[in-house]
Amino acid sequence: MTTNFEKTEKKRNILVVGSSGFIGSSLIKNLDTDRFNIYTAGRKEGDIIIDFEKVDTISKLELEEQLKFDAVLFLQGINPSQGIFDIDYEHFQKMLNVHIVSPTLFIQKLHQNLNDNCLILFMSSIAAKKGSYDPSYAAAKSALHGLVQSLANAFSSYRFNMLSLGLVENSPVYNQMTPDFRERHSSRMYRQSFIKVENVISMILELIDNDNINRVTIDIEGGYKV
Repeated sequence: MTTNFEKTEKKRNILVVGSSGFIGSSLIKNLDTDRFNIYTAGRKEGDIIIDFEKVDTISKLELEEQLKFDAVLFLQGINPSQGIFDIDYEHFQKMLNVHIVSPTLFIQKLHQNLNDNCLILFMSSIAAKKGSYDPSYAAAKSALHGLVQSLANAFSSYRFNMLSLGLVENSPVYNQMTPDFRERHSSRMYRQSFIKVENVISMILELIDNDNINRVTIDIEGGYKV
């Protein structure tokens, strides 16, 4: 477990988990470095090197006591890839580890490094409502809704919120879909338009700044008709 913290202390500290992903990398490009110190966590690179697929690595995490975060953004994930007739235990467990188990244990380990009113943000999906061809993905995204409320009960001095996303244009999930599948999906969305990543980013920035928003799930799903 390695950490590398050499940033100033005057600005707000933002921890982006899954910083190399589609949304994570897009967010980092739009964070104002005059306002924020940006810390990253990922499997291969970042200020925190940690693999959420391997739950036991979290117990080995050690952070400097004086480092305090003002927002922790869980943008990591595993994309849906196995259907009901192909899925196995390993894939199912890995999906739950990355989306549910590891984030929970991470907060348990990290909570002494969080400032009061810290934003803790999770990312759900329209799959929690409509299902997914990968049942483990839909199950993990559905479980987040109960998890967020449970964590909010346990840690009342932090703000727990979640975004539920529809299909984001040019994301890895979008790019792996066939044109006819995209067309069927968009036909059930407002103006037949996919979600723009810049709209997701703007909402994340709003949640960082707006400390009156707590314990809510905000749908950015394009009015998808389930």
